[in-house]
Amino acid sequence: MVANATHNRAGEIIVCHLGGLLYEIKVITHTKLSAPADRPELEINFGDSPIWDTIARTNIQDFPAQDLRRSEYLTTHLYAGPGDFQIMIDDQNRNGGVINVPNSIAQSFSVQTLLRISPLTGSNCSPRFLNSPIQDACLNQPWVHNPAAYDPDGDSLSFEVTACLGRFGLPIAGYTFPGPNYGIDPVTGTITWNAPSLAGEYNIAFVVHEWRLVNGVWRELGYVIRDMQITVVPCNNQPPVISAQNDTCVVAGTLLNFTVQASDPNSSQAVTLEALGQPFTLASSPASFIEPSPGNPVNGIFNWSTNCSHVRSQPYMLVFNATDNWQPVQLQAYETMMVKVVGPAPENPSATPVGNTIELQWDASVCSNVVSYRIYRRSGSYGFVPDHCELGVPAYTGYTLIGTNTGLDNTSYVDDGGLVIGNEYCYMVVAVFPDGAQSYASVEFCALLDRQVPVITKVSVGVTDVAAGVDTLAWSNAYDLDTVARPGPYRFNLYRGAGLTNASELIWTSPAHPFLAHPDTNLTVTGLDTETQANVYRVELIGRADQAVPDVIGSSSPASSVFISTEPDDEQLTISWNLNVPWTNSSFEVFRDIGGTWTAVGTSTTTSFVDTGLVNGQEYCYLVISTGAYSDASIVSPLLNWSQEVCGTPVDRTPPCAPAVVIDNDCERPLNTLSWNNPNESCADDTEGYRIYFTDSISGAFQLIATISGAENTTYEHVNGSSVAGCYQVTALDTMGNESAFVDAVCGDNCPEYSLPNIFTPNDDGTNDLFGPFPYRGVERIDLQVFNRWGKVVFSTTEPDIDWKGTYLDTNDPLPDGVYYYLCLVTFTRLAGEELVELKGYVHIQGSGVRGNVN
Repeated sequence: MVANATHNRAGEIIVCHLGGLLYEIKVITHTKLSAPADRPELEINFGDSPIWDTIARTNIQDFPAQDLRRSEYLTTHLYAGPGDFQIMIDDQNRNGGVINVPNSIAQSFSVQTLLRISPLTGSNCSPRFLNSPIQDACLNQPWVHNPAAYDPDGDSLSFEVTACLGRFGLPIAGYTFPGPNYGIDPVTGTITWNAPSLAGEYNIAFVVHEWRLVNGVWRELGYVIRDMQITVVPCNNQPPVISAQNDTCVVAGTLLNFTVQASDPNSSQAVTLEALGQPFTLASSPASFIEPSPGNPVNGIFNWSTNCSHVRSQPYMLVFNATDNWQPVQLQAYETMMVKVVGPAPENPSATPVGNTIELQWDASVCSNVVSYRIYRRSGSYGFVPDHCELGVPAYTGYTLIGTNTGLDNTSYVDDGGLVIGNEYCYMVVAVFPDGAQSYASVEFCALLDRQVPVITKVSVGVTDVAAGVDTLAWSNAYDLDTVARPGPYRFNLYRGAGLTNASELIWTSPAHPFLAHPDTNLTVTGLDTETQANVYRVELIGRADQAVPDVIGSSSPASSVFISTEPDDEQLTISWNLNVPWTNSSFEVFRDIGGTWTAVGTSTTTSFVDTGLVNGQEYCYLVISTGAYSDASIVSPLLNWSQEVCGTPVDRTPPCAPAVVIDNDCERPLNTLSWNNPNESCADDTEGYRIYFTDSISGAFQLIATISGAENTTYEHVNGSSVAGCYQVTALDTMGNESAFVDAVCGDNCPEYSLPNIFTPNDDGTNDLFGPFPYRGVERIDLQVFNRWGKVVFSTTEPDIDWKGTYLDTNDPLPDGVYYYLCLVTFTRLAGEELVELKGYVHIQGSGVRGNVN
């Protein structure tokens, strides 16, 4: 490194992709102009090697009034391949006297930038800053700062505070943040400190993370750490105030214009108002801000003639900065505003029915950078009018994405996705930009398919029976059919099938009729199983019915009966139904047989209904009437269709609620005592017992260890040998055998204890004759070795009680009096698994009556 000097005040590292694996790297530092040290080059690590390199200075700006030199160092670096690279400078030293950096005069100045090269996220340039990192603050007054960070690629930024870095890029030991009321807004980057209480210089650092949405997942591209310096001086001043600015959206191609006002509570002060942000740096049609002359109050005018190149998924952040003219410190105020430039909606859309498809058309976007269009559809109009900044097509409208067209001029789409005659289909189109940004949605545009085939309007169960069931059918004719091209006479074929989808069995053919207005458009079908299955139908229209080879014009969409079932539970039945019909049902009315009369008991807009307040063991019978319509207003409505009849009997299948369990984990006894509430006192009335489940580890499977009878018995004691480590589940059982669910387990853990004495007297007097542990608990096993003074093993065991008589190994030969050393590996049983502890010490054998050594 070059010779030490005390001069570094602030800085950051900026990187940008040039092509391939080549990156431009710029280091910006702010140093004390008065310091004798100056750096024509810095040492830098590019993050791909432990070897440090140098980077030369390319630009200098001096600000004598602030004792400040701003230096730029620029180079390029070629990386070998993808990866994460921590680019870092480490320059000695920081300037002296920084209050929150211990011994700052001896601390290195280091900043880092993470460069992530990945084929998944593509090329990238890191965030950069438009506001200086050298700032002043007034003692005992709130200090506010915004670095005016922006990303040249339009990526999303987030902010967080971090410690200042020192030697080798490590956090400086003992570094402290300026105060308790110090922080950074994670979205706007506005830093607040309320308020400095000690005059002097402070250094702070913050991280700017960079995010990009890739295939629907937010991925971090890297980050930049900026280190900055604040000088706090005594002064009698209050900061200016800026009028609040609301976030907004603007359609590309229109002018965004508004006024920003700033004032100062001290009427004698003059305020300067400026604006910062990426819109002012754009190559194409940048924004402008007419800065007023200093005054109080002042009004600045923002203007931005937006164009299509400004459209992106992330908003632009504007930072308005008001500065007063107090001496010696000019206090500042900041106001941030997010502006999103959005693409205009596709214009002049149209939908034209062609056979059983609908052809869509719209004008190419006025924005030449549009890369695709998304086409959305729903049955029937929603009446969607987008709110301000409401882009794309929201899910709540009921529209679904049916297709994507790639290319600016690809402005037609054929919808052939299973359209049903009789329904109106509505569409909206959205333009998409290179980064995935969506335009406003087009207006809704709709079309009806021509009715060139029959439309079923009724499939209603008349009689419920397994063999003699009856369905009633009706349909509407193909009134848009070209009878010149497809002449008569006409007839209908009716097909049936079991279930909901496939109607393939021909069950009826109508007489031929010379005109399309055929009189036979309804039928009663008998001899069916309507009790155990639904029945599905399809009507086929035949032309030239008098010819040897008739003209099969087409079939209706299939339509089934409503098929219902019951699911029993405690004092209730859930009635559910399935059906497959081409129209839209708006409601289902549920009827119950009460005293021989079908009585409405409820209405549902879904496909189920719960009938409550019933008596367990008693049979109840139901039917459902559906109400629906096609979106074609010329088709008769409402469409009412009856289900079959079904009966069910309520049975208690609802378990009691789970008891709330408390554990008393007593390591001394050892004993675990469980206690819980009686569900009959809160959420049940038929609890009659409990089951206790246990596992001796967090990851273990629960095993049933006890069953308790009587809802009033709400305690249980348990011990697993000498261990109290384990988790428990207590479930409640009711009179029907229903068991409550497992909830959060309660757990206890061992309080492991194992220690050894330092003396024993193996003289057979009945007192202290054996070497062994003090009372212990939670021990799974041990591995003990005892050594003499020459390191020879004289005893070993794996038994936790040890019970050593002071003899040599496995013999009965007593060892001589003296000091012996031991190493004991103790394995404790813990809830999270085994825990290994190493004990080292010595033990004194005294009074064995033996003299001499064992070698």
